[in-house]
Amino acid sequence: MYPLRYLFLFIGCLAGGALWAQPPGVTITTRDGAQVRQIGIKDNTLFDQLLIAVAGVGSSARQTQEQQNLKPYMMPVRKLGVRGTDWSYTLATCLEYYVNLSRNFKDNLSPDYIALSLQSSGQRPSLEQGLQFLVQTGTVSAAIVPYDAAQIPTTVYATAKYQINNYLHLFQSFASPREKIFEIRKALMRGHPVVIDIQADATFPQLTNTLTWEPARAAQPATYTLLVVGYDETRQAFEVMGSWGSQWATNGYLWMGYNDLANVATNGYVMIPNAY
Repeated sequence: MYPLRYLFLFIGCLAGGALWAQPPGVTITTRDGAQVRQIGIKDNTLFDQLLIAVAGVGSSARQTQEQQNLKPYMMPVRKLGVRGTDWSYTLATCLEYYVNLSRNFKDNLSPDYIALSLQSSGQRPSLEQGLQFLVQTGTVSAAIVPYDAAQIPTTVYATAKYQINNYLHLFQSFASPREKIFEIRKALMRGHPVVIDIQADATFPQLTNTLTWEPARAAQPATYTLLVVGYDETRQAFEVMGSWGSQWATNGYLWMGYNDLANVATNGYVMIPNAY
């Protein structure tokens, strides 16, 4: 007969496996609920617990150790208009990934509804404010509020909203490059794109015919928001998706070396999606 401690260990493993197997959008267990009631989770002890693997994404475990890329599951790259913001377009693109992943049709979500709603309510229009808005309100189809819209039509009040449960604040500017690289790779390995803010020079949105980014010192760097969709251990690089159209970089995507990205990334976020 096995010692009693092995029985408890076995039961504990089953409980842990049950939590890990929960699909996106489920309610967090009672044990963890008190710790995650706030919007925006910065406690890295909860990251592993809440970063549940996305089913149907990626390949074998061995291949995933070497590379992972979510680009085949993304909607086409969009080009923000004169009134658009790169952070709201990136958020809408990231949410589309989760909404469309298990559905037979592809829905374009409105980035402008997020930005315009924040502006009209007097809130500071920023990436983190946008994430909070997706938790509390959500966005609508781009068929309701089209790209580069100037105002929000009254029809939005009677239409379905697409929300997220919460979001993880994976790292901040003071995190070490090694920590940033580790957290981004781990999220991608589990099927989650990572929304990042970076500091780069003014020419960054105008990159063309560029496969791999070569960082340049900027006297007055600006903040840009990107979606990290893949990594490659052979290249030692991440692939990012921009919001400046298919003419940007290479078909709207750019490779950035691990350390190059980590050195300019100031914040990293992962959505905790609802089940769609």
